[in-house]
Amino acid sequence: MVAFFALLGCPDQQLTAVTKDSGDVAYEPDIEIEPDAISFADLMPGQEEVQSFTIENRGNVDLHLSNIVLTGTTAFTVGTDQATATLAPGSKITVPVTFAPVNPEDFGTISVFSDDPDSPELPVSLDGTGLVPQLYISPNPYGFGSVMLDCEQTQPITFTNIGSATLTVSQVVIAAEGFTLGDYATPFYLEPGESSSIDLNFLPSEEVAYGGELWVASDSLVETSTVSVSGSGTTESEVTDEYWQGDGPWDRTDIFFYVDQSCSMADDKQNMTDNFLDFTEMLAGLDLDWQIVVSTLDSGCSSVGILTPDTPSLETAFLTGVEGYAGRYTEAGLHIAANGVQNSTPGNCNDGFLREDSKPQLVLVSDEPDQSPGSWSTYVADIQAVAPDASITAIVGDVPAGCSTADPGTGYYEAATATRGAFLSICEQDWSTYFDAIATLSSTGATDRFGLSSTPDPVTIVVTVDDSVIREGWTYEAGGNAVVFDEASVPGPGTHVVIDYTILGDCVD
Repeated sequence: MVAFFALLGCPDQQLTAVTKDSGDVAYEPDIEIEPDAISFADLMPGQEEVQSFTIENRGNVDLHLSNIVLTGTTAFTVGTDQATATLAPGSKITVPVTFAPVNPEDFGTISVFSDDPDSPELPVSLDGTGLVPQLYISPNPYGFGSVMLDCEQTQPITFTNIGSATLTVSQVVIAAEGFTLGDYATPFYLEPGESSSIDLNFLPSEEVAYGGELWVASDSLVETSTVSVSGSGTTESEVTDEYWQGDGPWDRTDIFFYVDQSCSMADDKQNMTDNFLDFTEMLAGLDLDWQIVVSTLDSGCSSVGILTPDTPSLETAFLTGVEGYAGRYTEAGLHIAANGVQNSTPGNCNDGFLREDSKPQLVLVSDEPDQSPGSWSTYVADIQAVAPDASITAIVGDVPAGCSTADPGTGYYEAATATRGAFLSICEQDWSTYFDAIATLSSTGATDRFGLSSTPDPVTIVVTVDDSVIREGWTYEAGGNAVVFDEASVPGPGTHVVIDYTILGDCVD
């Protein structure tokens, strides 16, 4: 937690130093602060320590202090009634600072404002260590993925003390049907840096999703910690996990959504809105500065403006954009997308959408081939002329055959491949992983580790990168349940990684 304190608000007008020249002598204030950094002793919770720093005027005219501002954790407090003092030449004041730990490590900064023309703001850095325990639980959340019915699977859950004093874990409780804990005894104690594990067992008896929470009571800073646990029962042993390599890392992303407005798209639009809030939570979890434009208009202009995390009634605004107007080019997504990007330049309808140092991504959703008047390559060139880093993610019909609910998404497929975006099937009923893929492409760089959704029989793993089976250059890491590529074999940005495998069955230990 970060707290901001101002001992006194800054005046409407900044103070201006009085300076006078007399021949070669300049008359002005000269602020000096000693020390400019304070480190406090290691303290137990409830203890406190007071240290101080001095502010001195070493100039030859009065120095006027205008404010003293503290930022950082609530462990620090500043005590002074002289935040707006006037110091004559050669005089000084002492400012006390109190530290009472609230975290294993606390940091802060005191900023002193004055009318010294050379140093109008000077900082004093603060740090202190609290001798407090702190519990870290891994993994969290805790997912088993799909497990064969009536076959118990066991995985360890690890407790680590990342604090600086002995941690006491007093109780561990699982509140989730289908899950049990292995043998353990409480209380147990962990020294700083020490870890201990307990087995968590999952035994599904039905083809349903299971879930709940693990509760852990301790004397950590947060006395009760919770871990979400999940898993599902299945009779289908074959699993396919899909991934797309990003070209980041990126700290901000600008995402353009186009949705075909033909009558056959009603269920697909519902799929988008059903998953939208989960999508924004994913973006928040990735610490991404994001904004979204939704357009169905031929011009590519948004009818609901630029959406951000601060947009009132965000889900309603997104739904309004998705349920848009059908123009002449409603089945020409590349044409609309290119217009939307070009109209993001200054003075046009989407002005402010494309930002510097941001990842532009265009998500195009249609159950028809692209029916734009030009070639897909022309539209890609037009888009990347304005936004060179833009990629296209296509949620369209399977190529080359399509499916019962969608024609093949030709044009979109080629554009997605050319821009290192994702190709996602509109034929699938469950779109929950689609927005995860979009969020990943909006933020991450290339990774060498691909975590699996379920626990495989290792000998059945088949790894494919851009439709080519990769037999060497990777290993299966059982402890992390992940396929890990060697440094020289990491799939490149924009590549499509598919991992097929069979779930452990027949109740194999």
